This record gives sequence, structure tokens and C-alpha cells, in this order.
Amino acid sequence: MCAVDESVSISEYRLSWPNAFKAERRRLVAALGVQKELIEHIGSTAVYGLVGKPVLDLMLGVRVYPPPEGLLTAIERLGYQSFGEAGVPGRLYYRQRVAMQSNLHVVRFEGDHWVNNLALRDFLQSNASARERYTLAKRSAIASGATSLLAYSAAKATVVSALLQEALAANAGKR
Repeated sequence: MCAVDESVSISEYRLSWPNAFKAERRRLVAALGVQKELIEHIGSTAVYGLVGKPVLDLMLGVRVYPPPEGLLTAIERLGYQSFGEAGVPGRLYYRQRVAMQSNLHVVRFEGDHWVNNLALRDFLQSNASARERYTLAKRSAIASGATSLLAYSAAKATVVSALLQEALAANAGKR
């Protein structure tokens, strides 16, 4: 396994996830000196009722990418391990594996990663059919033996891509 790869499992939605996000966002805002509006809750833990890896995904929007070295050092001082872009250009990936595990995605504020992550999250929050399709993809991935991060991500990539396209189309229709 490469350094970023790790074992994964999924669990039912936990009511504690939104409060855990708020607590971690407060910690990041205080330590990094950023506005709370620049930190969003993304991924499955941000979607009520969706199964997911029991790992919070937070997204930090920065106005300059790559961000200043001082910000990156401050993130690491908080206990986050850096994996650089980890195969995703335009996104710096950090993770911490403590009691409430979390990933931090540092992206350009209002850039493609920012827009796409929020569109997908909001689409899943508002669309029960999309949540069900995503849940089936996740359960199928794990059942097929895709229990490492990279294999799990690859196994559900087609469904994620389709859901993202639907989310972006839905967003375009709102403008």
C-alpha cells in the first residue's frame, strides 16, 4: 500500500458527526486564524442519513493556491499529517487519526474542487434517490473486497462521477 492508502470501513450515519465537525472547525479557525466560512463539512459525514467512512472530511478554502508555507506548518502542528496533493492536482490532503478521525482538504476557495464538493454534498442532502444510489455503491464496494482507501474510491468512482454531473446540472438549473 502507498502512504495515503489505508484500511476503510463504512458505518451507518452518526448523529454526532455534525457536532464533531463544528468542534474541529472551531479548533482550525482558532489555530489558523481563518474565517469559519472558509471551512466546510463535505463527504458522507456531512449528509444526514448517508452511510460512510467514520472519518470527518473538512474542506479549507484558500484564496491563494498553493497556500503560504506558514499555514501548512500550522495545520501540521495541529496533528494533521500531510500527503501533498496525493494524486489530486489542486488539492492538498491532510489527515489526523485520533479519537475523531478527520481529513482536511485544502483547495482554492471557489475553485473547481470547492464548487464540486459543495455541489455534490448539497445534491446528496436534498435528493433521497441519489443518497440511495451512493449508499448502494459504497456497500457494493466494501462487499467486493475494496477495503483499502484507493480500492474503495476506485470501486465507487463511476457512481460518484455520475452523481457529481447530476449535482452540477442541478446547480446550473438554479441559476
